[in-house]
Amino acid sequence: MNIADVIQTIQFIIAPVVLVTACAIIQGGILGRFMYVGQRIRSLASERLELLHRGNMNDGFTIERMQEIDRQIPLLKQRHRLLQKAVLIIYSAISVFLLSMFVIAISVASKLHLVAMLALFCFLVGTWLLLCSVIVAGQEVRMSHHAICYEVNRIASLDKFF
Repeated sequence: MNIADVIQTIQFIIAPVVLVTACAIIQGGILGRFMYVGQRIRSLASERLELLHRGNMNDGFTIERMQEIDRQIPLLKQRHRLLQKAVLIIYSAISVFLLSMFVIAISVASKLHLVAMLALFCFLVGTWLLLCSVIVAGQEVRMSHHAICYEVNRIASLDKFF
């Protein structure tokens, strides 16, 4: 293998590196949402526990707030699960992209057509996984919008009762 072949091999390996970087950027955003939703679940659980501890279950506000919390926690758990799936899928994509770098290097060194096809397959699988994670994260964003609309509409209807 001469210097030109080494340079060409490095250039081939750079493409998955760019996608690993893209995965890391997307992963950062999704992990931020994942942590926020988890914190929101803990906050609502704590608030629910505090309302129960006060024991003022005859108060209309307490009953209303308990109902809102009981409605929001399952929705937040669903969103948290979707974000967890997105995070795990991106980690899988990163792993496949890293694997594809090795397969590309082996492909160039061995000059075997089958290994070259395997390298392309690995690269496409990594790209597919990245796309799947973005779709799952998009589902969570859609659920987030529905949850916000529910909460706002529910609060807007309270003036009739209080």
